[in-house]
Amino acid sequence: MIIHTLGPNSTDSYAAAESLLKSEEDDIVEYPSFDSLLHNLEQIKGQHVLFPVAFKSARREYGWKEFNYDYWDKVELIEVFKKKTKPMVLVKNTKYAENTTMIHPATTIFMKKYLEKEADETIISFTDSKYKAWTAFKKKNLKYTIISEDVYEKEKHPEHQVEERYEPIMVWCLYKIKN
Repeated sequence: MIIHTLGPNSTDSYAAAESLLKSEEDDIVEYPSFDSLLHNLEQIKGQHVLFPVAFKSARREYGWKEFNYDYWDKVELIEVFKKKTKPMVLVKNTKYAENTTMIHPATTIFMKKYLEKEADETIISFTDSKYKAWTAFKKKNLKYTIISEDVYEKEKHPEHQVEERYEPIMVWCLYKIKN
């Protein structure tokens, strides 16, 4: 079985796909965004795609619900399962240059609740994955991001501090693309 999902291997989607591998012939094909995966569906007929129900595009009003309805006649739902996400942390840069947060759209509720609690009017921007958000956060010296804890622990800096930690359960849907 070939599973197409969001990469790189530090993403929750990749970790969930790994849990489905059963033989040496099984493999994971990673994409930089779910949008790019959707763009390639015609080329991967007969193979599988894995989406979390929290999938939301960073580029347009499109998510798992829209995918499920949009492609109802082109995909077959093979398996639905629950799995905890990798622990996530909301990170604050105490020496930020830009009063912006960069996050994956699926984590918006965490950021909005935090900003509301802190009465902080930081601008929220979106990108395709938590890993891309982390990269932009560091490169642009932004104020906040939400990243998987294991990635943060490998690359943390003294000016970064963890404000909150989350570990929700996610529902995953494995589809087969019809021939």
